[in-house]
Amino acid sequence: MEMVQYIVLGGIAFYFLIMIIVGLRASQDQSHEGFTIGNRNVGLIPTIGSLASSFRDGMGAVFWVGFGITVGYGGLGMGFGVLVGYLLYAVFGPKVREKANNLNIITVGEMIRHSIGRITEKSSALIVVFYSLILIAVQLFVSGNIFAEVLQIDAWIGVISVACVVGIYLFFGGYSTVVKTDAIQFFLIISFIIVPFLVPPASEDMLNVSSLFSLPVLDQIALFGIGLGYVLSSSDGWQRLFSAKNNNVIRIGFPMAGIAFFLMTLSLIWFGMGAKGLLTGDIDDSRALFDIFTQNALSPWILSYVAIIIMAITMSSLDTFCYLFASSLTKNILPVHKTKNRTSYIRSTRIIMLVALVSMSVVALTISDVIQFLLSASSLVFILSPIYVAVGFGWFKQSKKLDIFTTLSMGVSTIVYVTMFIRGDLENMIMLMVPITLNTAFVILGLLGQRLFAK
Repeated sequence: MEMVQYIVLGGIAFYFLIMIIVGLRASQDQSHEGFTIGNRNVGLIPTIGSLASSFRDGMGAVFWVGFGITVGYGGLGMGFGVLVGYLLYAVFGPKVREKANNLNIITVGEMIRHSIGRITEKSSALIVVFYSLILIAVQLFVSGNIFAEVLQIDAWIGVISVACVVGIYLFFGGYSTVVKTDAIQFFLIISFIIVPFLVPPASEDMLNVSSLFSLPVLDQIALFGIGLGYVLSSSDGWQRLFSAKNNNVIRIGFPMAGIAFFLMTLSLIWFGMGAKGLLTGDIDDSRALFDIFTQNALSPWILSYVAIIIMAITMSSLDTFCYLFASSLTKNILPVHKTKNRTSYIRSTRIIMLVALVSMSVVALTISDVIQFLLSASSLVFILSPIYVAVGFGWFKQSKKLDIFTTLSMGVSTIVYVTMFIRGDLENMIMLMVPITLNTAFVILGLLGQRLFAK
């Protein structure tokens, strides 16, 4: 290996070691409540850090660096959508937290069961489980390929290496580890705001505020909708509500996480602007992040720093969605006897997390277009957004007929999604909003017809 590879490998290895140590320490003398929901005592800074870093994922790193190269600030409409979503959480979140405490709820599926019914709980949990698996595969793809590009080794070795590190600390620490590692990763990711001093963009690019409007209006609307839907359909966001120490953590922490997410996004755009002048040959915006490593476009020390940041971005989402997948499957889908006591719940969750990491490592090696892969999958999970919002504000009144209607509405929206996916319609960005718009209409009908359903 060349000197640059040794330096970058050393930085990544040190970061991996820190994550494992944090996981092992989190597992010491840990209670069942700590493993599952962080003892419902997660404070302001860990909540902000965990929220912002878990939503800043590997696909976003590829996406925003590419956008910085091609359209500048044109994609920031997505960031505004994310911020609006966080503000909505701050409004209905305190009431949700209190209800979760009283009913000992740890997943959004359980909240749906109490608000609508068991059928909707099961069907929505299936969508969450599917989407979580997709997110796991995407994070493994990005982090594993960065690792492989640095060392000039096969991609499968990088994917397996990242999966092993995350598997070790998740196995021992559970949700507590997710929160603690995310908090560390948050400070790493937010430090990337210094990137204009390390990889200076051209001044005409960095100061070109008019690029905010460089995309067609429909694409801007779609990006805002994607950001909003991404946050509101996130079961992970609900877990942060359940684990918050008090209501002020929610009222302050969620909006602050939105601002932090926006700054993280800006730093990736600036990095793309700076990288544009360093890369040689034809620049493929979907490959630019990887090309920075293969072309050794930066000094070894800066490259090492960038590699650690990308690992933090991807692994913060990877551990979050891995735990989310396991908890949703265990609590909302598997038979009750599988989680009838604390020991069996933790054992089942650990096994499921490891199986998810292994199986999605295989899937990660089959991904070609990571951005289109995730955007298309996102369009399915977005249909949960209007249901989550209505549950959050307490608008539903539980009834058997409402339960059946809501499940059928999700089924119809899912059929529409699958049809559009097969036909290739979702490659048009604005078409990603069709399934969520359809299900929003169904939810409004359900809310208007609640008196009829009650009869």
